[in-house]
Amino acid sequence: MAGREQVLAALSGHLDAAARGSGNCVIVEGPFGAGKSRLLKAAVLEGAERGLAAVSGRVNGTERPAPTQLLINLLRHVMPGEAGLDDLVRPGGNPFWLTDRMGELVEHASRRHPLLIVLDDVHAIDDASALVLRGLVQSLAASPVLWIFARRPMPTRSLAHHAIGWLAEHAAVRLRLGALDDEAVASLCTSFLGAKPDATVLSWAARCGGNPWLVESLLDALVQAGEVVVVKGTASVVADRLPEGFHTAVGGLLDALPPAARRLLTCGQRIGRTFTVEKAAALLDSPAAEVSAQVEELVQAGLLHRDGPDLGFAQKVIEEALQQTALHEETAAVAPTAVSALAPSAVPTTAPQTLRSLTSVADALADPTGDAPSVVTSAASPRAGSTDRGCDCDDLTARALSALGDPFDEVPRALAPAVRLLASAGRSAEAGRLADLAVRPGIEAAAETHLALELGHGLRDAGRHGMSAELLQRTLARHDVCELDRAKLKGAIAGTAKRVSALTVPGPWRGQPVGLPSFHGPGGRDAACGNNSEGFAGRIPARAACGECGEAGGRPLWTWLLRAFVAADRFEEASAVCAAIKQEAEKRGTPWPEPLWYGHHAQLLASAGRLEEARAEADTALRLTDPSAPQDAVPARLVLARISMHRGDLATAGEHVRTAQRLVTGAGAADKAALDWALAQLHAVGGRPATAVQVLVDAERQDAPDPLLFAEAPTAAATLVRLAKQVGLGAEAERAADLARRLCEGNPTVQSAAGAAEHAEGVLRGDPAALHRAVELHRLAGRPLAAGSALEDAAHVEQSMQNRPRAVRLLESAMDLYLDCGAQRDAARVQKKLRHLGVHNVRGLGADIRSGWESLTSAELRVVRAIVDGRTNREAASILFLSPHTVDSHLRRVFSKLDINSRVELTKHFIANEPCSPEMTASRQHGSAG
Repeated sequence: MAGREQVLAALSGHLDAAARGSGNCVIVEGPFGAGKSRLLKAAVLEGAERGLAAVSGRVNGTERPAPTQLLINLLRHVMPGEAGLDDLVRPGGNPFWLTDRMGELVEHASRRHPLLIVLDDVHAIDDASALVLRGLVQSLAASPVLWIFARRPMPTRSLAHHAIGWLAEHAAVRLRLGALDDEAVASLCTSFLGAKPDATVLSWAARCGGNPWLVESLLDALVQAGEVVVVKGTASVVADRLPEGFHTAVGGLLDALPPAARRLLTCGQRIGRTFTVEKAAALLDSPAAEVSAQVEELVQAGLLHRDGPDLGFAQKVIEEALQQTALHEETAAVAPTAVSALAPSAVPTTAPQTLRSLTSVADALADPTGDAPSVVTSAASPRAGSTDRGCDCDDLTARALSALGDPFDEVPRALAPAVRLLASAGRSAEAGRLADLAVRPGIEAAAETHLALELGHGLRDAGRHGMSAELLQRTLARHDVCELDRAKLKGAIAGTAKRVSALTVPGPWRGQPVGLPSFHGPGGRDAACGNNSEGFAGRIPARAACGECGEAGGRPLWTWLLRAFVAADRFEEASAVCAAIKQEAEKRGTPWPEPLWYGHHAQLLASAGRLEEARAEADTALRLTDPSAPQDAVPARLVLARISMHRGDLATAGEHVRTAQRLVTGAGAADKAALDWALAQLHAVGGRPATAVQVLVDAERQDAPDPLLFAEAPTAAATLVRLAKQVGLGAEAERAADLARRLCEGNPTVQSAAGAAEHAEGVLRGDPAALHRAVELHRLAGRPLAAGSALEDAAHVEQSMQNRPRAVRLLESAMDLYLDCGAQRDAARVQKKLRHLGVHNVRGLGADIRSGWESLTSAELRVVRAIVDGRTNREAASILFLSPHTVDSHLRRVFSKLDINSRVELTKHFIANEPCSPEMTASRQHGSAG
């Protein structure tokens, strides 16, 4: 928000007036990247704080008219039970009747609450929606309704542009966003880097022409490439050319333009610093009138500037990015010289930029004062004004890793697939920090070599070539590495170098080449980090390591370790590390985010289908949450929302999702993918498949779902495919299946990733064989709920092929899985399908039994067996990987269901009902062995 203080103050004034009952219309105008969307988000948050009923949306040119659907959602919220709202979206309806009826309803709603209606990108609105919008603003001028629209200046060519233009001229207050001045740019750089920018930083930023989005994108790309160093609180850039990550950002920008406009920009950079319409038209072989129209659109968008007849790029960095891309394309056919080995002290000058940056950063580390500079990392850059609160979550994570066993064998075997999956899911910064902690000081050379080779191979295959090269080079620099291991390391570095030299500049998700990096999300681009003795990715300040004191939405590193293990189907390792983290944290006796631990432990249990235990852990997290840190309860709330949906309690699920929405801010927040998934599921269950699809593929202006979601939720890809097909979005269904397949190919050892890819492909193609493979893969991964979902889809396909007996068997198998997990709503859905197929002796739902031995859930039975075997509550919690709180909660419910009050009576019930329990036998054997 640097440099936007006056506009923010003006918006605040309009919000205050609306809260007092005065309506208005405000249109925020500015070129691309000027910060319009951020201002609108700030306005929504401030409006909610003032008690306004707020709703926001974005025009994207798809599905139903955005203003109509936006207002209907608002009316459903502020006027529950109002009849006839669905009639407002009938196809082919009379727009004049729609305007009148909508105006009546909005006016009626505004009498209950002042309303704030925010709409982004109105320059992309369709004709009918624009007419309705103009009519509503006019008719509701005297009502307490504040309309805030954002638009990019566009040539007036359509009826929609005329309608919005009329509003801007006659019925709205216009707030214009221009380029930032030098002072604001410097402030933005300071805020982003957490350090004072020197002349090198400001020189790079000046090439962005005062565009805040370009400044941030450039700084982020430089940080990701390891080209920013901080010495004594001053940041410097050591790059000599634009980093590859910035090409990705520019590619996404150009992809949003019409093809003709993209060709014009590419053509313009080839002509020279300035060009004319006539020269461009001649080179493009297009009529001058058409080129002139495209020029006008690019000038209005802020990409070109006009000086009389001469045209030029408004931002030098875009011109440079286009020139470098063109040069890359021209030389792509020439095979680069193979790099046989890269010694840590002598990287050839002909090496690709990703590896060459390692040397430049290493040189910058040679500070004559002896003060080691830090290499800034994107996910952990300290913000201005932050204070060091002594966070030690990195040390806590490192100690928890020792719970995996021998660093030569168990640690690399367990950690490599988890780090690889985390990196391929767009979280390379967190993956790099975990790899750095694994290769900790004091480890033997042979063990470090083995670990570096395993992790480096995984990072390389995940597309994180710079991180892989730096990790391998650091180990190679050790003097005690034997010649055989040294040869292995050199061979791995050479293989990484070849991979890097073959890379092309990736574009946005739509049409992105298979296997390239650049998935969105924190740390989602490849990072070539400084090769310094302080550690992989540079040792970051302690305050940046934990979500409590880092960026908003951040999380301690140990939470990412747990998530990586769960996503990689390493439930045993996740349980061991989880227990070690809690034990170590409690031993230290210092405050730590305990609700986060319970929330992530609940996620682990829910992923394994242990819903009752997960619910108890999540409830404990809510009880322990400090009111001053409500964001620590977000993981637990999302687990509770998921469990509530499995059990059919949609009201509770919606409450948890809405609470989480208020606490999760920013596209890069750690819980954003999980929140989007919960919200999409809620829309799907509520019969809104189109909205569910939009949540996943258009969240925070992204065209693709977050790959972290596909990694952590194995059914997400198939669900997105199914919903997209329902609403006629075949292209989105294809791309979702393709993304799941690429994630699987990059992580061949993860069963659930393979199951997710087969599941998505089976739903997309109606392929029963793929769906049966998905069932088996999910079973092998230990994910019963995912297996049940694949069984249902397989049954649907078999039924469509007139194979009723097979469909019945598949549904009965799904029913067993759902009942064992306590997923009553899913079991009821399958029960209905079976009865539709003529099966009447369907296994009953366990939730109908409220008392007696039959009412005990599988989670409660596991606790009972441990207690009957003579263990204390704490001992039972230890062997079951539960907390004592959870064991206590289970026992209270068991005693209530059985109407008993002693363990002796519990043992009698157990002997009467399970005299030959194999689980009991195994438990006794385990106890005697101990």
